[in-house]
Amino acid sequence: METFGGWLWLLTTTYGLWLLPLLASVWWYRQRQLQPTPHTLSLDVFFQRLACPAWFADEHFQLRQSNQAMANFQWPTGLRPQLFSSRQCLQSAWPDIQAELQQNQSWQGVVWMPTATLPRALQLTITPLTRRQPGYYLIVQQDISEQQQQQSELQQLSTHDALTGVSNRTLWLAQLEPVLLQCRNAQQHFAILLLELTELEQIRQQFGISKARQFEQWIAQQLQHHLPAGASLGQFTDRRFAVLLTAQHCQQAPEQASLQIARQLQLAVHGPCPLDDFDLIGQCAIGVALFPQGGEDVETLLQHADWALQQSLLQQQSICLWQQSGMANVADATLAEELQYGLKQYQFELYFQGCYQLQDKQLLAVDVQLAWHSPGRGLLWLPQFKAAAEQSHLLLGLERWRFSQLCQQIWQWRQQGCQLPTFRLELSTLQLQQPDLLPYLLHHLQEWQLQPELLQLLITEQYWLQQPGMAITQLQALKHAGFSLVWQDFGKGHTALALLAENFWSEVMLANSLIDDLELQDNQRNICASLIRLASYHQLTLTAQGIDNEMQGYLLHVMGCWSGQGSLFDQPKTAVQISADFILLPQPISQAG
Repeated sequence: METFGGWLWLLTTTYGLWLLPLLASVWWYRQRQLQPTPHTLSLDVFFQRLACPAWFADEHFQLRQSNQAMANFQWPTGLRPQLFSSRQCLQSAWPDIQAELQQNQSWQGVVWMPTATLPRALQLTITPLTRRQPGYYLIVQQDISEQQQQQSELQQLSTHDALTGVSNRTLWLAQLEPVLLQCRNAQQHFAILLLELTELEQIRQQFGISKARQFEQWIAQQLQHHLPAGASLGQFTDRRFAVLLTAQHCQQAPEQASLQIARQLQLAVHGPCPLDDFDLIGQCAIGVALFPQGGEDVETLLQHADWALQQSLLQQQSICLWQQSGMANVADATLAEELQYGLKQYQFELYFQGCYQLQDKQLLAVDVQLAWHSPGRGLLWLPQFKAAAEQSHLLLGLERWRFSQLCQQIWQWRQQGCQLPTFRLELSTLQLQQPDLLPYLLHHLQEWQLQPELLQLLITEQYWLQQPGMAITQLQALKHAGFSLVWQDFGKGHTALALLAENFWSEVMLANSLIDDLELQDNQRNICASLIRLASYHQLTLTAQGIDNEMQGYLLHVMGCWSGQGSLFDQPKTAVQISADFILLPQPISQAG
């Protein structure tokens, strides 16, 4: 026993010096484990004091805890916030974030949060709190919607026209490059259309910058609305637009396909454009270049399209196509051939529609119309084939044939002893621009022993707007020769007061579009009443076109309109049919139908 006690004393005295410090170290380490670490304390302080919104998420990105800055978001605890990878694509951003976090230690990027108005852009910084296995994430976020909006606006301004929102030249050319490369590799066709507004500068000078800008915006909207799917619209200047037609638009008969689309866009621009107190009729010229016929690179294609556009402006053709052999007229070849053949085969005929006094329906004048008895297309009126006739250089011949036939027909009626009213004949802008117009008219009248006072020439303001000086000289000469000049389509287009003040007018005719729904729309009635008072102030007789029912006739008569024409009174008649009305004058005629 003494021996055991001796050994115990010996061990205590021998190892006590190093055993006691060891036991003290174990006790101190255990106490440190039971207390929060400095790292834990610093993370908690960082989380609570962070000015930006921050929150803890579990491995499924469900919100577990958030700081005070997150109060505005009102995200429920235990649910994963709904965030999308882009503003346009409603696809959750979390799967991509989770996949990247499996490879990297953190993730930073922009996500989009849906709201009741516009999506908000959030920049997230996600840091895992444990590295070895999925656990908690610290997510710090910042609302950068304002910066994103400013960046988007700057990008919009740098790539789009500030007024119309249409792609500018830079963006449009960037869209052209891949199309060129694809068509070159696949040996396919595409087309470039350059469209120029011919009247924008005149509108700006006559009606001011505000009206011109409004008109420009309307043109851009019309082009975008009528543009084929897949085509690209660009705006080079305030009055020049560009259209890119891809291979899908030029698969079969690329020339005809591109020209047909050009015609559709031209009709869309034609309008009319409704402004505050009047309508404007848009006019444009179009140049077309095809790949590869018109060039195999962007610069050459644009040069040839621009050359075609300039030729269209110089030759007063609405559309021109560049070809290697020179300029090609855009008229439908088949229709042009049919028109030319129809002239030789006497397929055209004059029709007549009366203009009547609204008070007692007495026949006052007769409107002369041209109809085409096409074997394959049926009965067509001049407005239906006028564009094709103009493009194929047949319009001038058709109108002069109509005048010569009218002179002959009037002479025949006189030989029969008919009491004749005056005859109204529309003259196109092309006809009025001919320097030999007046000698031609007087020569045929003299040949058939007729007087100019028997004719009223219907003229639109388009002629005056294109060439004001020449127009005034020509119209004054016609007036001096004895012709009565009637302003046709009054109230449609610019309705320039300066033109109304000229002394060569004897009458004005309200446009058909103003009579439509006259009995249903207060605004339409107010416009008509104002125009009628304006004509009366200038001591001009006013006639209405397109009167279809009794109520329209009554309202116009109450407003002060003197006469009118339309289906309310009669339909266009042949020379034989209208002869009976001449013989019955001055007795009132019965209402048709």
